[in-house]
Amino acid sequence: MSRWLPYLAELQPEMFCEVSPALAAEVGLENYGWATIISPRAAIEAKVLVTDRMTPLIIGGRTIHQIGLPYHWGVGSDAVVTGDAANDLLGITLDPNVQIQESKAGSCHIRPGRRPSGEALLRLVAEYQSRSGSTVQTDNARVTEHSRAIVDPPAGDEDGEGEG
Repeated sequence: MSRWLPYLAELQPEMFCEVSPALAAEVGLENYGWATIISPRAAIEAKVLVTDRMTPLIIGGRTIHQIGLPYHWGVGSDAVVTGDAANDLLGITLDPNVQIQESKAGSCHIRPGRRPSGEALLRLVAEYQSRSGSTVQTDNARVTEHSRAIVDPPAGDEDGEGEG
């Protein structure tokens, strides 16, 4: 919304991302510097805001960092502010009843600096697609031993949780 309203655009003149001090230190991000955020769909650039509001999660003993992005960040020539949008990083999944996009969370990589453009941007995204095993052919059905056990549980194990 802030791109469309001049008085809010003054407060948020560029796309930004919020990251924890731990993530900033781990990957070399600087407060108010630029970052490139990459998903299998696209790469965007954003100003970095290092804040304690974004706390890392510990899941199964593994640290998972969160990156906060403003979601309602309009695009188009009528917008007061120009730049990339978080929408580019995510596939579109619409709620069947009201057609509101549901896919507001995903996995990505973040690195310091501005994103490339043109052919270099396409190569960057293709490199990350290759590293993740994501291709047009895999669709969203990349099969692992774990996912196969959930999709095709052993006979007599309807919930896929195994014995016990």
